[in-house]
Parts: sequence; structure tokens; C-alpha cells
Amino acid sequence: MKKSKENSPHYSWGDGCSGWHLVTSQTLSVIEELMPPKTQEKRHYHNLSQQFFRILRGKATFEIDGKIFEIG
Repeated sequence: MKKSKENSPHYSWGDGCSGWHLVTSQTLSVIEELMPPKTQEKRHYHNLSQQFFRILRGKATFEIDGKIFEIG
């Protein structure tokens, strides 16, 4: 079955943000998120996980190792 927002578990977080768990296993997690303009996640880090972001519209700002990156 093709996974999409329509057939995946949904959760809400932050100020109007949404997420959908497209894949959840011991070795892989794929989450699609919708973040309205001017929203942000709480500052956090991952000891073991890696993250991949694909920005479809707008810009995202990341702090990595003390450096600020703005991605469109």
C-alpha cells in the first residue's frame, strides 16, 4: 500500500503544526510535517538518529554545531 498523509497516523504539536508517521520501525522513521510560517520546534538534538529535511515551500532555519543555516 502506498503511504500518504491520508492513511497514516496523525499527531498535532506546537502552534498549529501537524505530523504524519509514514513509516515507523526499529531502523527507520519517516514523518511528514506541516509547519505554518513563523512556527518552530523546541531546540533538541539526536545522539544516534540522522534527519533528512525536504523543504517544499518557504524557508527553514537550522542550527548545527553552533552555525546557523537557512534553507529554502
